[in-house]
Amino acid sequence: MQGVCITLSNLSETRIRCPNCGKRVPAMKYCIYCGAQLPTAAQPPRAERPRPMEAPPPVPPLVPPPTKPAQQRPAAPAPTGLEGEIANLMSNISTLYTRKIALFRLFQSGEVSEAVFLKLYNEYSGKLSELLNKRVRRLEELRRRLDEIDRRLNEVALNLEELNVRYKIGELDMNTFSQKSEKLKIEQRELENIAGSIKTNLERLKNLLGDKSPSEIRDMESRLKSAYDAIKRMIEEGKISSKVLDNIKTDVEETITFLDSLIKDRKEKERLLREQLETLQARYKIGEISIEEYEKQKRELQEKINKVWS
Repeated sequence: MQGVCITLSNLSETRIRCPNCGKRVPAMKYCIYCGAQLPTAAQPPRAERPRPMEAPPPVPPLVPPPTKPAQQRPAAPAPTGLEGEIANLMSNISTLYTRKIALFRLFQSGEVSEAVFLKLYNEYSGKLSELLNKRVRRLEELRRRLDEIDRRLNEVALNLEELNVRYKIGELDMNTFSQKSEKLKIEQRELENIAGSIKTNLERLKNLLGDKSPSEIRDMESRLKSAYDAIKRMIEEGKISSKVLDNIKTDVEETITFLDSLIKDRKEKERLLREQLETLQARYKIGEISIEEYEKQKRELQEKINKVWS
């Protein structure tokens, strides 16, 4: 009964076949039937308890790779020193010319009273005269300075020539010649740089209304002439007093002459081109050239006229 109990209690045990008696017996050290030593049974792999699924790590937000900011071209530094002073002077002169002409237009259209017009006109004229005088003084100063530098450059050039001769005839040794000539050459380069800067500033001072295009200057002259003619008619009609004309006549006529001088060559070029255009039109009308040839030459002449004021 004991053996049967063992058998019944171990029904659920792992069994193997005994190599001696051939019976299936519990996987023990010895067979329960014949007592033969049993081979060691391979233990079945222990079923691992399934691990709870770990939540996947959060996906990082899709951040676009950093982009390089668009490289902006650095603004040109404002001129300083003498260069900055001259740039500011010429800009203020140009601004006052523009304001005076705008004031004429307002007065012509009746938007400004006679009293206010004369007050502002005299104010702008006074400021402009002061700036123009300052410009003349600067021109004279720079010209004198340039003359001094040119004289010194001539002296340096002569000294270098003399030094070279003294070295070639054996009066100076190589070391002395090199030291003295190098010193003179350094001075020469510095003087040439200063002279170049002065010449640049002189050109800026000479170039009145240099910030205006030829077409802008032409329009300024045209507006001023138109306003001046209108004011003269208003005086003749008794709408305004002759006092206005007495105050502005000389200044306005000088300004018109000045503006004309800046674009006189371009006006002449345009006049000649328009004469050619008129001649072309006459040739077409009398049948000398075809419509195709007329249109072709007309376009070419018109392009040339446009370039005159570009």
